[in-house]
Amino acid sequence: MNIIVACTGGLSTSILVDRMKKEAESRGIECSIEAIGKPEIDKKIEEADFDVMLLSPQLAAYESEIKEKASENMVIELIDMVKFGSCDGHATLNLALELCGK
Repeated sequence: MNIIVACTGGLSTSILVDRMKKEAESRGIECSIEAIGKPEIDKKIEEADFDVMLLSPQLAAYESEIKEKASENMVIELIDMVKFGSCDGHATLNLALELCGK
């Protein structure tokens, strides 16, 4: 499973992504989790090489625009502000798994 976590610059997601990776490893879940910045979102959508793209709360104003660029089968969802703010790797990984039906 390929998970992308996007924020405005790609930096504020690094702690969250690290915690998500540790959580996945501790649960024996094989997945790739990558942090990207807003400038990379269009490329990732074009490549369609992800199972789920999670957007940081800072991208809430762009959520509709981002989803319009994606195909209907692409899973793109905004991360809850509390999960993001607390860098809750457990809850955010669960969100990604739930969105992918796993």
